[in-house]
Amino acid sequence: MRMERKWTPAQKNAIDTRDCNVLVSAAAGSGKTAVLVERIISMITDPDKNIDIDRLVVVTFTKAAAAQMKDKIRKALDSMLDENPGDVNLLRQITLLNNAQITTIDSFCLWIIRNHFPEVNLDPGFRIMDEGEKKLIENDVLEDVLEEFYAEADEEFFNLVDAFGMGRDDSGLVSIIDKIYRFSRSNPWIDEWFDECMLVYDDETYDNPAIKELYDSIKNALFDYRDKYNRLVDICSEPAGPAAYTSALQSDLLGINEMINSQDFGELGRKIRTFSFEALSRKKDAGADPDIKEYVKGQRKLFKDYIGRLNDKIFLKDDDGIFEDMQGAGIQIRTLLKVAKVYAKRVSEVKREKGIIDFNDMEHLALSILVKKEDGKLVYTETADKLANRFEEILIDEYQDSNQLQEVILNAVSKTRLSGVNNNIYMVGDVKQSIYKFRLACPELFIEKYDTYGETGDNVRIELQKNFRSRENVLECANDVFSHIMNKNFSGIGYDESVRLNAGFPYPEYSDSNYGDEANKSTDVILISSENEEEATTRELEADRLAKLIEGIVSSGVNVYDADENIYRPAEYRDIVILTRSVTGWADTFSDALMDRGIPAYTDSSTGYFSVREIQVILSMLTIVDNPVQEISLAAAMMSYFGGFTAAELGMVRKLGREYVDKNVHNNLYEHLKAVAVLAGADKIQETDVKQLSGKCALFLAKLTEYRDKSSVESLYDLCWEMIYDSGYYDYVGTMPAGTQRQANLNVLLERAAGYGKSSYSGLFNFLRYIERLKKFDEDFAEGAASLDNENLVRIMSIHKSKGLEFPIVILAGAHKNINFMDATAPVLVDQNLGIAVDYVDLKRRTKTPTIIKGAMARRIVRESIAEEERLLYVAMTRAREKLIITGVVKDADKTLDKYRGSAKQLEADGMLSFADSENIKNYLDMIMPVCLMDSDKLKGSFKVMVDAGEDSLADADESGEMAGEANAVRIGELADEIMEAVSYPLLDELPEYVPDDNAARRMKLTVSQLKAMQADDDSEENAYMDESVKTALKKEADDEQTDSEAMVELSNSIIPKFISGKEVKLAANERGSAYHRVMECLDYSVSVNLEGVKSDIERMLETCKMNELQVKSVNPWDIYTFVQSDIGRRVANAVNCGSVRREQPFVFEYEGQLIQGIIDLYFEEDGELVIVDYKTDRVNKSAEGAQKLVKRYAVQLNYYAKALAQLTGKCVKEKIIYSFALAKGIIID
Repeated sequence: MRMERKWTPAQKNAIDTRDCNVLVSAAAGSGKTAVLVERIISMITDPDKNIDIDRLVVVTFTKAAAAQMKDKIRKALDSMLDENPGDVNLLRQITLLNNAQITTIDSFCLWIIRNHFPEVNLDPGFRIMDEGEKKLIENDVLEDVLEEFYAEADEEFFNLVDAFGMGRDDSGLVSIIDKIYRFSRSNPWIDEWFDECMLVYDDETYDNPAIKELYDSIKNALFDYRDKYNRLVDICSEPAGPAAYTSALQSDLLGINEMINSQDFGELGRKIRTFSFEALSRKKDAGADPDIKEYVKGQRKLFKDYIGRLNDKIFLKDDDGIFEDMQGAGIQIRTLLKVAKVYAKRVSEVKREKGIIDFNDMEHLALSILVKKEDGKLVYTETADKLANRFEEILIDEYQDSNQLQEVILNAVSKTRLSGVNNNIYMVGDVKQSIYKFRLACPELFIEKYDTYGETGDNVRIELQKNFRSRENVLECANDVFSHIMNKNFSGIGYDESVRLNAGFPYPEYSDSNYGDEANKSTDVILISSENEEEATTRELEADRLAKLIEGIVSSGVNVYDADENIYRPAEYRDIVILTRSVTGWADTFSDALMDRGIPAYTDSSTGYFSVREIQVILSMLTIVDNPVQEISLAAAMMSYFGGFTAAELGMVRKLGREYVDKNVHNNLYEHLKAVAVLAGADKIQETDVKQLSGKCALFLAKLTEYRDKSSVESLYDLCWEMIYDSGYYDYVGTMPAGTQRQANLNVLLERAAGYGKSSYSGLFNFLRYIERLKKFDEDFAEGAASLDNENLVRIMSIHKSKGLEFPIVILAGAHKNINFMDATAPVLVDQNLGIAVDYVDLKRRTKTPTIIKGAMARRIVRESIAEEERLLYVAMTRAREKLIITGVVKDADKTLDKYRGSAKQLEADGMLSFADSENIKNYLDMIMPVCLMDSDKLKGSFKVMVDAGEDSLADADESGEMAGEANAVRIGELADEIMEAVSYPLLDELPEYVPDDNAARRMKLTVSQLKAMQADDDSEENAYMDESVKTALKKEADDEQTDSEAMVELSNSIIPKFISGKEVKLAANERGSAYHRVMECLDYSVSVNLEGVKSDIERMLETCKMNELQVKSVNPWDIYTFVQSDIGRRVANAVNCGSVRREQPFVFEYEGQLIQGIIDLYFEEDGELVIVDYKTDRVNKSAEGAQKLVKRYAVQLNYYAKALAQLTGKCVKEKIIYSFALAKGIIID
């Protein structure tokens, strides 16, 4: 039975509104997909309308979204049919659903082409090429086109090459032409757009659209700076204000007003070029507050920097110079467009000859079937009219991501065009989530309709504000941020009461102090200080802190609401997502840091495919099958699974090959391999190892020859199949770490090989060339993905990838990362409205000058980039259901907070981020922090700003700027897990007293530390007493270990009181290690079940004189708590309850005729076998390398411990574990 859903009034309005064009502005989490599905169902089941589902066009952004929508419609219809089994209309709609146009715009265009291909003279057997083949064809065609222009010896073309060619080849020019070609194809009429690009260069007046836009944007900024200066003057007149600065500020203000009053761009430029800043008075002003003085100076510096940028980038020359540069650049642009036009035409011809199309061709071919342009007017074809009569309504999902080309196509098949009545286009989207500018999306289409549609009439706008995803505080924090930073004058969109997010999901009440308790909610902003970090990069530092944070969240008993089960449950790793602006360079670092702490993590990266080992191995094999003299590939293949050679063996092949190779052949690795392969059979050598190497070479050559023979008769797919499957390589990589992922990657390669066999290219050589071109143009196969939807792991993904998803806990990382403005600094800029811009290169003077057109376009691109980053931040912040955490790395936390507190005051005064301030946004912190630090009375959400300066603690940044320390990094709940009930273990017997062997050498006893020290010094005379097996020990001394003699020296020094010696009262490294060991020796596991318990237990040790105050201060309770919560900690706690644990256990035993003594930190019995745990406080790098260092340092020590226990107890030691407090994890010693 179909459940009747309760719709909000706005949703009901969006479902039922008919007979007009509708724009639904649907905020994040507002249920727009459900509304769209319900509208479709209501239309096709309305007996009065009698509309079939195949008479609707429903355009979605992805194929997955289309499939989900069809599935929801089918389930709804099935449910309705269960209630009314004999309903003929329902049966009809279910039958027609498979043929309904619920699809992407590409698939809809493909449907039009397949049904009307004769109208565009397209081969009915046409094929859709993949991105790789497309790249190859375009590159080949462009090379041919450039060769033709070179052959024509066109002087303007040669000048273009001189101006924009880079280095020894045409790569710079190639990338420019490709960029122009790619951008042009997002326009409905490509040739027309090419022609329009020249209009800005032909208009040498101040009415030039580029100059007008530049003039308006500068004026907008100047208005804001005038307001700022008026406030600064007022501040200076206050009692604590720097009155001496007033004169200079008023002088600046006079100049700003003169600039604003400029009548045209030329006058504005002259006033900016001649503007000068009066020096601030240095007169001492005892009553002036230093902080206010710095604030005024900082605000003035912003304006000075702004004027400096205008002079450097825009007003370099006078009016005559500006227009002269425009003329020169116009000649270069005209030549660029000439080449681009020829290139576009030639690519189209080649694709038509081969009978292939790409996704962009689908849209242009569909447009050609539907619309013609004659004398500048649109003429719709008979096919367009038939389709427009057929379709009752056009429904467009994610409308904010449409472009001009898609707009023309969908308008062509709408009834609105035929009837002249706006009544059958239904658009759903959220312009605040338009984040695909790089795919040439045009959010301006949505904005234009949003601004012109009303509540009634032919064009209706409906707002869906109610969010059914997130808790109230998450939404209010998002509202606070975007209502202050989304300036319509700057971003094109505003954020007022009509678009504010309102909580609509009824989260059940929960009494505990965690995410389930609404009163304890906050959006946490964590500034990670890198001031004292020298070795770690900012990414590594942030990754390490996030790993600790996530560890704390999961181990602290934080509860999240499970809507499926309608219960609160402890948070799991699967509930957490880390969002980054880009996964490249970030995801792997974060993933490694998480997995180093035992936290499962996954990132679905679409890059890096060709760099993974299993693919590199296969590509190396394919390369030498094609051409075995490729030395790098041959060496790689020999040292891989297929050859099994070691580095030493490879070196020996080189050495022997040079000695025995035929002098008449090339002296390369392949010839060396062949020469060594025949040595054993020719009886030229007698050495066994050389004979074995010769046989190995012969086997490898035989397999290589077999593959080479097959490559000439088999398809590429069959060759790859044999290389991957028949060789056993597929099974081999499956045994490696992440084996399932590696096997999926190999399957992707096989799929690509199969697809390549159907392309217009053929043969192994061309396939390898195809791969090389993909690498060159930064194209990548997406890594093969296993289904991980139900796995308990932390997801790491880009903000783009997260769109449409939701998670209980969202961590937005890398908020300090600067926005990428490379598009604004590229050699050639391209814009939909302003065309193409370049620097003017004067080849005679050998100078390059930014043109006014490029200056205008660069400012526009910067503005659009910042606006898109604001929208990306909106998407990121609205992914969270229950908790949002934002992190960023800063060099100096105090200075950063001071800067943002000043911005917060400015924002409180302005109420909205000004146009001028918006231009200065560099990263997400610039958007978030000024809002977070505003007076809480002016905010509806709750923010908590904290500083993480290391030491495993966070500090709140309160309004006064003082830091309030907190030991618990997340402070969102207390540990609630109980130690597992004890199982029946026999009590461990005390170790027996040592009885010396009468035949043992009467050498003095040695400690394990002494053994290590002696092993570190090969020249020690004590080596004479050591067995050879002992001499092989490691040479590194542990930071927290010491010999007996060292302990005596330190003991004698410690007799002198610290206040007499004048030394700083702090513990040395070994003393700090001893303090940690003492805590672990005395720890009460029944009390230390949470962080507070650990703290109270350590206090108890201080009160009972088991530790002194200095020792207690040197121990971080979070470290102990982390151990207790670890897997090994829980095992120890269980053993404690069973009475099967021994702590700080001394021993003496005989080994190889020597007496060895030591103290084992802890061991316990488990299933009749022993487990040793050794604590280490060494401050190693928090990476896999750090763990390896610990193993290298202490493996010998733990081996001795194991031998001692085995000898003295007669029981087997099954595990030897180092627990590192620095790495917060246990490391098993093999």
